Amino acid sequence: MNESLENHLVHGRRQRPQGPSPVDVISVQSQLVYGHAGNSAAVPPMRALGLRVAEVPTTLLSNAPFYETTRGRVLPSDWFADLLRGASERGVPQRAQMLVSGYFGSVGNGQAFADWLDQTLPACPQLRYCLDPVIGDTHTGPYVEPGLERVFAERLLPRAWLVTPNAFELGRLTGRAALAQDDAIAAASELLARGPHWVLAHSVSGDAGELVTLAVGREGIWRWTSPLLPVDVAGTGDVLMALIVSFVLRGLDMEAAITRALAGVHAALEATLGNQHEEFDVLAAAPAALADGGRFRAERLA
Repeated sequence: MNESLENHLVHGRRQRPQGPSPVDVISVQSQLVYGHAGNSAAVPPMRALGLRVAEVPTTLLSNAPFYETTRGRVLPSDWFADLLRGASERGVPQRAQMLVSGYFGSVGNGQAFADWLDQTLPACPQLRYCLDPVIGDTHTGPYVEPGLERVFAERLLPRAWLVTPNAFELGRLTGRAALAQDDAIAAASELLARGPHWVLAHSVSGDAGELVTLAVGREGIWRWTSPLLPVDVAGTGDVLMALIVSFVLRGLDMEAAITRALAGVHAALEATLGNQHEEFDVLAAAPAALADGGRFRAERLA
């Protein structure tokens, strides 16, 4: 921070309480002006479910990149590292229960986050780290710098409590084909052996017109099926993670949290189609997850 800006911002307040503000979740993801992806998708449902969220942006963009124009930029790594440092100076990691990371935008930001994580987690034993290893998808291929995959595999995955790859990302992280159920279970089991407590594989191929979601944990394997809807919008994985985290923090076990999360995501996709909006209707997710948590039931496989 330059001296003139620091002099402008730093001032005393005559009256304020001294108690630290509560924080439940730290969410480190991209941020949009228009539309829903990253923090712009994940934070609204978390707050709708009563969580206090500290947002750390990795990018600041006008919109997702599938429009004709996209403005803004990936945050420079020194800026991003400075935001993480500032959060630590305020004691945010010591108060939060969950830490979520998503799209980083650059290898430098991924490395800066990994450095911060190495320093932060040993001092915060209550903080569970949830990794969404954003790499790409089957219809796009990879859309991040290649070096990020190594950061995920070598530095972040061993630190994670929960990892939520789609089928394409699961394959990239393991070198296995992971689009079909049995292959996805084998690949998720390989990731589980590297350190996480849970691997949630989503967008796995099922029967015609179906998508499969798999939860592979240290005590079992669960499977959900849901209809494949004719809609392709950004932010579905971000909302899925947000809802799972929210319901775990509300006291549900992982099976029940995922069951409610899938109901919420599917209802939000239905609302998007019903309203014919070009962006994901993320505000529909939390009410539906609360109201219709048994819509897609889990099947225990092992």
